[in-house]
Amino acid sequence: MDKKDLLRKYFPKIENFQDVQEPAIDALIAGENVLCLMPTGGGKSLIYQIAGLALGKATLVISPLVALMNQQCKQLTSLGLQSVNFSGMDYRKQFRTITDMANGVLPKFIFTSPERVANDGYLEYMLKLRKDDIGLVVVDEVHCVSQWGEGFRPAYRNIPLFLDRIFAADWPRVLCLTATLNEKQQEQIYKEFRISKIIKGEKLWRENLHLEIINLKDGKEETKDSELERIIGEHAGEKILVFAHRKKGNKGTTRTLYEKYKDVYEGVAYFDSDMGDRDKDAVMQGFMDGSIKIVFATSAFGMGVDITDIRVVVNYLISETVEQYYQEVGRGGRDGKPAYGYLLYTNQSKRGRRMLLNQTLCTESSLRNEWDDRKLGEGKAFDHVSYETMTEEQRTAFALLMDYGVISIIAKGVQSIKCFEGVTESGKAYLDSLSKFSKTGLMKLIAKKSGKNINTISLELWDKCVKGDIRMKLAPSKAMFYTIKNELTDELQDTILADQEEKKRARVAAFESFVDGIESGQTAEQLVKRALDI
Repeated sequence: MDKKDLLRKYFPKIENFQDVQEPAIDALIAGENVLCLMPTGGGKSLIYQIAGLALGKATLVISPLVALMNQQCKQLTSLGLQSVNFSGMDYRKQFRTITDMANGVLPKFIFTSPERVANDGYLEYMLKLRKDDIGLVVVDEVHCVSQWGEGFRPAYRNIPLFLDRIFAADWPRVLCLTATLNEKQQEQIYKEFRISKIIKGEKLWRENLHLEIINLKDGKEETKDSELERIIGEHAGEKILVFAHRKKGNKGTTRTLYEKYKDVYEGVAYFDSDMGDRDKDAVMQGFMDGSIKIVFATSAFGMGVDITDIRVVVNYLISETVEQYYQEVGRGGRDGKPAYGYLLYTNQSKRGRRMLLNQTLCTESSLRNEWDDRKLGEGKAFDHVSYETMTEEQRTAFALLMDYGVISIIAKGVQSIKCFEGVTESGKAYLDSLSKFSKTGLMKLIAKKSGKNINTISLELWDKCVKGDIRMKLAPSKAMFYTIKNELTDELQDTILADQEEKKRARVAAFESFVDGIESGQTAEQLVKRALDI
């Protein structure tokens, strides 16, 4: 079906393609790998929705924004387009869904997170099994590869490795989406995701956003709170999103601001990663229907809010870069109507952000500790890590060891086969044949004592799952099995740390440039247009 016919059929309220939606769709259909830059609220999701449907195969969407994936999945399902979102699924539903996908028709759209593609062996096995039925891979919020892939959400850095494991050299079409990406970051994405065409929106500056930097100079937290209260009073009754940037601490966090104002204003909530899925859904639904008016959110979670009529965005703490700031205020006014963004700037918040920046990226001690933990003992061919139990610091160091060829993933599976049960006689016999090598069902022991390759065993287990011979009876402890390809020599360590230090210097420089612009009296519009070369 032609792209315009698809638009009329599934999105009848949208009369025409906007900005660069149509050329981006045409490029994908023509076989290009595309990096597309469009403003927040500009309709980036419509590009992959129409292009994916036009290609006639399944579309895999990798996104860091759980709330946004939930919304998009529900929207597409309501349009009669079968869609699956793995975020928030319990192990039973996930197992059934992957098994069904392996044996039947793939959904039109498959949503998942960078962390899940990093460590979910069954999902990876199914996708590899059905790779010929996947026509498009979307990496949403691709600025996270460079802005968040070092020190926060490091799984973003390993998405190209994941695509290699699934598709080898023959990747399907790739669409990378973002609103903000500087020239150096564009070069990184171009190289790592095999981009053949960069398409930039003609209207990266959104005229309906009215941005103001409120320079409180030597003001304290109390001064910021007074200014916040003035803003809330001025926009009483409107939907207000406040980026607090932190979820824990004594002041200025999602929780402390919520506690301070929950009894002062009606419809106040907070939104961060420590909340349960049910609570997150309740906040999102309340913010959508208007029963919740003010939400205090961390940056990572606030970025997942796709509600068209947010009228006000407040940055309680200065963002790391101008680009990040513009991403955040872009949550407002996605319906095209006037919206307002306020950045509360103080010397204290500048010092706070600078401190957070100096704590980012991988240190010598964390890299060395990770290497010491992962080194294989004499006669040991492989070991495993549990990605789900690793700290962000450990994940970052582990990702770097992978990037630099020190560690290689040889299998993605489970720590113990005790999570499985036999369904057929064949399945029971297979599990029994493995169990005789380890009473606790540990995969490492089974591989060692049986002499079988750990990847072979993992693939056999997933194959038995797909065929219905075995199933999961307990939540699995996922495992990434790895081997050591090269030693972490002093020279290589110095190279890695020098690269990390250079990235930190670049991030600090970008932040200081933002600060200098504010303190010299430049407007938000001037800062954004200069940073994005608008």
